[in-house]
Amino acid sequence: MADIKKDYLTVSTYNAILHRQLQRDMNQLLIKDKLPVNITEMYLMVLILESQPISQRRASTTLAVDEGLMTRMVKHLTALGLIHKESSASDKRVKQLTLTKDGEKLLDYGLSQVNNWWESIEPDLKEIDINNLGRELFDISKVVLSDRHQTPLGNDRVDAELEK
Repeated sequence: MADIKKDYLTVSTYNAILHRQLQRDMNQLLIKDKLPVNITEMYLMVLILESQPISQRRASTTLAVDEGLMTRMVKHLTALGLIHKESSASDKRVKQLTLTKDGEKLLDYGLSQVNNWWESIEPDLKEIDINNLGRELFDISKVVLSDRHQTPLGNDRVDAELEK
């Protein structure tokens, strides 16, 4: 029996398409509803909710955003009173992020909009077990986020070039 070739490109491509469509539609909804956040900031708030407290650096790594963007998002969400940032008790250099009550309220509303988006396409997904798919993507995410699979960003090389 011949081995079935694994089509990683298809999985990657359609995962990216799905993500970008959701991101576009959610950003439009957030603007329409006059919410002061974008979908990337919502992702950060979800991550904080699920992991709180979480260090700012770990959040940056998990969401695969550079530390500059993370700093801007944290400043914005802190100024809005949606998250709280404080130094870790064990290491003052580590900044821990938690959600505020207002952050939880905004996130509840934002997540209801995500659910509405999925429910709008659900009738066309009759043959797909969305819960199983979610579990499988979660399992893949855990592997990708493990230290063994993290790709170094090479910031040390960039920093060295900037010092010249």
